[in-house]
Amino acid sequence: MHVLFFFSMAALGFAAFLFFFITKRTKNYSQLEKRFNTIVESLSRLDPNMLEEDFFQTILDIAMSVVPEAKKGSVSRITSEGDWIFVALKGHTMDLHGRRFPARYLFRAGREPVEINFLEYVRSLFPEDMERFFLKILQGTKKSLVVGLFAGDEFLGSIALDSPHSQFSELSKKTLKLLGSLANTYFLLKKSLESEHHFQKIISTILTLLLLFRKQVSIEDFLKESLQKMIEASEIFSGGAVFKGNIAVFSIGLKKTPAFDFKETAEKIEEIQREGTHYVAIQLRGEDSPLYRLVFASKTKIPPSIFGVLNTFGEVVYLYLREYQLHKKYREMAMRDPLTGAYTRHYFNEWIFSHMAWLRRYQRKSVLVILDVDGLKTINDTYGHLMGDKALKRFVKALRETVRESDLVFRYGGDEFLLVLTESDKESVHDVLKRLKENLKKLDLPFELNFSFGYEEIDGFVPIEKVLGKADDLLYKNKFKKKE
Repeated sequence: MHVLFFFSMAALGFAAFLFFFITKRTKNYSQLEKRFNTIVESLSRLDPNMLEEDFFQTILDIAMSVVPEAKKGSVSRITSEGDWIFVALKGHTMDLHGRRFPARYLFRAGREPVEINFLEYVRSLFPEDMERFFLKILQGTKKSLVVGLFAGDEFLGSIALDSPHSQFSELSKKTLKLLGSLANTYFLLKKSLESEHHFQKIISTILTLLLLFRKQVSIEDFLKESLQKMIEASEIFSGGAVFKGNIAVFSIGLKKTPAFDFKETAEKIEEIQREGTHYVAIQLRGEDSPLYRLVFASKTKIPPSIFGVLNTFGEVVYLYLREYQLHKKYREMAMRDPLTGAYTRHYFNEWIFSHMAWLRRYQRKSVLVILDVDGLKTINDTYGHLMGDKALKRFVKALRETVRESDLVFRYGGDEFLLVLTESDKESVHDVLKRLKENLKKLDLPFELNFSFGYEEIDGFVPIEKVLGKADDLLYKNKFKKKE
């Protein structure tokens, strides 16, 4: 039974992963991120021992806080007697709490949020006295956004958010869908495991781990955190270790980390007994990451029920590995200019401040060079834009071959590039540019590529805007000399 319920928690993790992944690819990232944070942080603070009514009121409060169009809302439940009852309210001028109606009149929403005009809906459904009642409480409502509440496949009721506006945004629909999914799973687990204290701790632990999804910590740091939290929550394990392949990279609560000759198998969980200690290893492999294992140690035989917990726990951690690799992939795509392969201006704006902090700390200097490809408009007009694109790609390729691997190249504008010569000084710039000119002469193009330049030192103390301004002034002086 526990296995079934904790597999539901894997769905919770996957829903959070999908939502996080979607947010990274939308224009409304900051709003989505804020709403995601509110939902998961609020759920992670829920007391597993709270009354059901309080649980639903909290869920409604969260929904109202993340769906800005909603001015009032309610949560309805089907009781064990088969009645429809209001169990949570917010914003209504009439007291609906505890009012019961025949269950056949309840709007049965699904897992996908739906918009409905209840003022039209009630006219075709309710008897006359109920119709007048609902027309009164829905006064001023143009649209309601409703999502169903489920325990597994059992329909429990619904969350209804009422708005004076004619529609809800797609962002709000996605947000309510996520909340509904998380609430359903949390409610199912809370109800089924309420008698087992250490399982409640594990629920909170897994929710806490979901908070780390958005923080983008490294894989090994996430695995260390996961190991520690599970050991603290389980009340079964006395220690454990994180293995990369067959090598331990971190351990906790172990006097000596044992050496294991792990074998790659299709089984995700392996039980091992050695010198009176019981171990269980969870195998984790991301699509583009090394094989990791979380190994837990117990002084007593591990009860069968914990294996279902660990299996779902492993699913949540594995989802992080997948999300991490996807984020890394899409971040790399966002960092790189698709035409030239140089880093983007956006990435420069992110990276430069951490680099300046490093320069300040270690009292080092770098050099910022602005490079402007000469005559790109003429090339486009004479040879066509495809040839112009080819020229830019060849320019960046030659530039990369000229500088060190530690030096960074950014596309700052159409034909303008930034080069950061790390841990360098102004004296090194002219040698680099001389080599670049020689490399450009070797390009197989029907014209010779030339460039103008400007540069300035970065010491971590002078604001980057001033550094760019000085380099830009020198660039234009350089271009002006060529026109004389």
